[in-house]
Amino acid sequence: MTHPHAICDHDTCDTCTPGHQVHWIQAQGSAKDPGTLIDVLLSSHDVRDDGRIALHVLGPTRGVPATLWTHDPERLRALLREHKGLAQWQPRWNLLRLRRDTVGTTLVCVAPEADPAAPGR
Repeated sequence: MTHPHAICDHDTCDTCTPGHQVHWIQAQGSAKDPGTLIDVLLSSHDVRDDGRIALHVLGPTRGVPATLWTHDPERLRALLREHKGLAQWQPRWNLLRLRRDTVGTTLVCVAPEADPAAPGR
């Protein structure tokens, strides 16, 4: 099994822990009962090589720093280069929601960056 905070290839990773692949139950649950949706500004420049993601939180919690982690920083950077507008963070489901157009959304599984054993620390 892959370490919870290991950088791995998106095409071969089959881990469904936070920060790795989106599980179908997670995706379905996030649509039915999204919990708190936090609007964030996010660009490809906010994703580091070690997988850390610096979110720029908007709205009532504006300015609250949030650092997340992804197992595939290259894929997230590529998605963000094509993404226009706001993204949303769903802390309850460990997801970033990137709207592609008026009907399509890409989900990216993320992990809270609170694990002292995470690489690069």
